[in-house]
Amino acid sequence: MRFLAVDWSDAECRYLLASLQRGGGIAVQKAGIAAMEVVSAKKDNDSEKTPKLNELPDLVATLRTILKEERIGSCSLLLCLDRSKTELLYQTLPPCRELEIPVLLKNQVLREHSGFSEHDPLDYLILGSTVEDNVRVLAATIPLSYRQLLVRSFRSIRCSLQRIGLKSLVVAGLVFRSDVVPENFEPGLVVYAVENEVDLILVEGQQILSVRSIRLPDQLVFSEVVSKIATEVERTVMIGDEHVAGQPIQKVFLLGVEESWTPLIQMLTEQGLIVSVINPFRISGVQTAAVPEQPEYFAPLLGLLFEQQTLSKNSIDFLHPKEAAKPTNYFRSVFLAVLLFCICCLGFYYWNWEVVRGMEGELVRVKEEHQKVTAQFQQIQPGFNVLNQTRNWDVQSVVWLDELRELSLVLPSDQDLVVSQMTFSILENNARFSGMIQMNGMVRDPSVLLKLQTDLQRQGVYLMQFPAPSSNPAGGGYPWLFRVSIYRLRR
Repeated sequence: MRFLAVDWSDAECRYLLASLQRGGGIAVQKAGIAAMEVVSAKKDNDSEKTPKLNELPDLVATLRTILKEERIGSCSLLLCLDRSKTELLYQTLPPCRELEIPVLLKNQVLREHSGFSEHDPLDYLILGSTVEDNVRVLAATIPLSYRQLLVRSFRSIRCSLQRIGLKSLVVAGLVFRSDVVPENFEPGLVVYAVENEVDLILVEGQQILSVRSIRLPDQLVFSEVVSKIATEVERTVMIGDEHVAGQPIQKVFLLGVEESWTPLIQMLTEQGLIVSVINPFRISGVQTAAVPEQPEYFAPLLGLLFEQQTLSKNSIDFLHPKEAAKPTNYFRSVFLAVLLFCICCLGFYYWNWEVVRGMEGELVRVKEEHQKVTAQFQQIQPGFNVLNQTRNWDVQSVVWLDELRELSLVLPSDQDLVVSQMTFSILENNARFSGMIQMNGMVRDPSVLLKLQTDLQRQGVYLMQFPAPSSNPAGGGYPWLFRVSIYRLRR
């Protein structure tokens, strides 16, 4: 069964198309990042919760495009919500059994938080604690109206919503599956940073102790981002000692590839921390033909798939929150049994009915007609594709020779940057972007790419994806490889 796992921000939608294997593994078929399509206008005077509702039409439109491009008629959908879309509540409950936690937690949250309704989905995770007898839990909630709108919105594009997880927790669950994290290990800190959002999860012995989420200022250069993350890690380690009994926090786990986090690793090592980098696509059980350039972007999505694989309850799922057990309804069981008996009787009565034989003959005729129509369609389809591509080229509003001339004015010299491949493509039905230019090549230093990004944005007609260069195995005067996407804004 195929699943589409989705995580999104204001600018882009990250998705993972995969199937769950019977042996417990995950076969990844496609991992991609798509720019968010803008179909809804957001007002400046909206309330804090309104952006969550306003962004749904954009997300639905983006997923509709992704499903069309991947030729998926319908699928099961897994959503990952970040800290900004949820409400986290740390609660300490009196000594109780695990079955009693849902009732005690809901009553306590209703008393202490006026904005919470008893109908809002409330899920929780039991945290490790140094306090004897008492139970520490991390509760998370979203408005009931938001969950209902999510279900309705994705149902309109034939997507069945199966799970709504919390990003920081599914990332921690994915780290627990890694070979570098044994089942019983001393306290550590999981750092997950994508775009300007950073999650810091304090863990110990396959158990979460606390979660911090911060949002970095926009338009920071890479060195400033690294410095901010290192500062927050140091602060979290100092604060986290109160949750840890005995050993200090010495290990830090980063998601991604080591080349991307070299400056941060050096800064954390200078703080006396032991840093391990975990590639999400190298975790046992993940099967993929190719690892994406930025594997850390898809860590929450892999974590969601593993949770769906095991139907894990040791996490947070806003679609199926943990609730108190309901008393057995014997009337419903008896009613279903009687109804099933009546259905079986009717089915046996109509089994030899004359209409069944007539329908079988009609089915044979329909199959023959379907084969004829399929053969005709296969003959027509190549010509239709040619006509469609011709029409797209004819109605496009972008002259690529002019775009190439404008790009050549801002491209660095050949001593700093060499372009080995440049691809131009049209973005149909996109209200914001008219085209996309993908550029591959080699660069002398990552700062050259950042300068190119700034120069393009100053022109006011281009939007360049945040560059993430990788090391060039060939070395030489261009020690970095890059691949960036440049979007052409509509005029």
